[in-house]
Amino acid sequence: MKISIIIVNYYTAGYLDSCIDSINNFEKEVDKEIIIVDNNSGDSDTEILNRLSDTHKNLKCLFLDSNKGFAYANNRGVEICNGDFILILNPDIVFTESILLKLTEYRENENIGALGVRLYGEDGEFQKKYYQKYPSILQYLLFYSIFSKPFINSGRLIKKHLETEIQGKGLINVPQIPGAFILMKKDLYNELNGFDESYFLFFEDVDLSYRIAKKYKLYISDCKVKHIGASSMMMDTNYKIYGYFILSLIIFFKNNYSKSKYFYLKYLVLFNAILKIILENAKKIYGGSHPNVIKVHKYILKNL
Repeated sequence: MKISIIIVNYYTAGYLDSCIDSINNFEKEVDKEIIIVDNNSGDSDTEILNRLSDTHKNLKCLFLDSNKGFAYANNRGVEICNGDFILILNPDIVFTESILLKLTEYRENENIGALGVRLYGEDGEFQKKYYQKYPSILQYLLFYSIFSKPFINSGRLIKKHLETEIQGKGLINVPQIPGAFILMKKDLYNELNGFDESYFLFFEDVDLSYRIAKKYKLYISDCKVKHIGASSMMMDTNYKIYGYFILSLIIFFKNNYSKSKYFYLKYLVLFNAILKIILENAKKIYGGSHPNVIKVHKYILKNL
């Protein structure tokens, strides 16, 4: 049994030393290969990746000539891997204990489609925000629209409509698994044609979970890893990142829900973007406008 660990890099090479060292230090008993797929990060990252491949015999790098997104890069990595299992892993993950043998033992249960772990931040706090319910129209209105301000910090609404509760020991059945750490059989990944490449960033992991869950169960184990979080996103502007998020949300509705839900969300986003632009332009009179708010909604309208 071999595990292929697929890591997509986009200006995150500074995190990879800790990530790779932690894997090799804690998982010495595991037959594994590490494949880093670089999304055309540039010379500085290339130098680090070449050093890593020279240092670690079980590691190889695939350099892409353009950035076509997280889903595309992972699929290219899986195409050249040799494992029975694949682990989709973020570069800002650090192993703090040996977990892969335990996880592959769980995978002998044929009812399990994929496994995740519990993500903890550098502060030692459990990152519960990464474990979410599938998106809905109400979720968009409550947490991502212009109407969200009264609701966005409501613990009751977050628990009911956004986050999945992860408590207790052992395996927890969940609707979806965070893309920072997804373990599954390679055969199943290929059967599902991997990540959907219509997503550039965000919701590709939600989409994959949704398709797996049609036949199998998804679980979060009680194994733990350290997750720095949002490392590659710091390399881009906030407005563009939010734009990717909303546009990918629309793609998820288009791919997985009814046409009526898809069009309903699309027109809500359209209305929301226009309204935000009007309000921000009005705020200019009093000097309270934020230029990135206008930029993001113009970006959404352009790509809607």
